[in-house]
Amino acid sequence: MSVIGSVSAMMERHTHTTCRSCPCSAARGWFLRGRVLACMCLAVVASAGRAHAAAGQWQAGGRLGAAWLDGARLGPSLEGYLRHGLGDSFDFELQVLTSLHPFQPDSKSAPPVGSTREPAWALGVAPGVSYRWDVLRAVPFAGVGLGIYEWGGVERELNRAQFGVSGRFGLDYLLSRDVVMSVQASAHLVMAESSVRLPWFQLGVGAAHAWGW
Repeated sequence: MSVIGSVSAMMERHTHTTCRSCPCSAARGWFLRGRVLACMCLAVVASAGRAHAAAGQWQAGGRLGAAWLDGARLGPSLEGYLRHGLGDSFDFELQVLTSLHPFQPDSKSAPPVGSTREPAWALGVAPGVSYRWDVLRAVPFAGVGLGIYEWGGVERELNRAQFGVSGRFGLDYLLSRDVVMSVQASAHLVMAESSVRLPWFQLGVGAAHAWGW
């Protein structure tokens, strides 16, 4: 028998045994019902929390958004990710991110036809670990990762493959056990000419499919 079913049966038994003609008994009855309802709410919250963070769960999805690239300003971005639950709070996540920046800082329009100027772009592969907090259907998370990044059409010291680190935070919203809406912001740091650079920010919104509960 489920927790809610047991609590309902308890309430029904108490209703039949309470003397309705006595005001004190009626008051105690309503007090008990209030406590029972509070326990039911806590049971639902606990069950939902356990269901939303499960070891062994998989999640695959994608996000569309915008990115800022140092020296190339804003541009559209695309991200795909695969996530695996390591426990009730920790996930391993592999992210593949890219963005395109066709407008250069010295121009407010696209390059003319036939121009040899290369649009700036960025590509990164960043595995990492995330920590998640379950709040019913809303699941905020934050994590860090290591990555390898490739740039094009930017300043010379960034125009090559480099290793770096990333920080990410976001929010998942569970529409159902299988469908998840997601928003994430991430920042990526690399070493360029003996100095730490923060050349790439991303913000994306998307959806994912979850399985393996």
